Amino acid sequence: MTTEQLTTSPAQLQQLGECTCRLTIYEGRYHQIKRMFHAVGNQVVSLHRESMGAIQLDPALAPGHYRALTAAEIASVDQVSRSS
Repeated sequence: MTTEQLTTSPAQLQQLGECTCRLTIYEGRYHQIKRMFHAVGNQVVSLHRESMGAIQLDPALAPGHYRALTAAEIASVDQVSRSS
């Protein structure tokens, strides 16, 4: 996808139901998912993030709440930031 002269990595799409899918992206740009769906005539009603890099988000965590990262999760973020 090309937006504002930026090319993003290919996404993976898995259809889960008639109006539900799982989209895997490897780099997020501003409203990237909404723009991708709009480009093919669809509307995004809601989004749910399942993970960020190696960090799996807790599905039981209520919106707006947070938890402390484990030492391994902190190390994974630190490793990514050092390689950038």
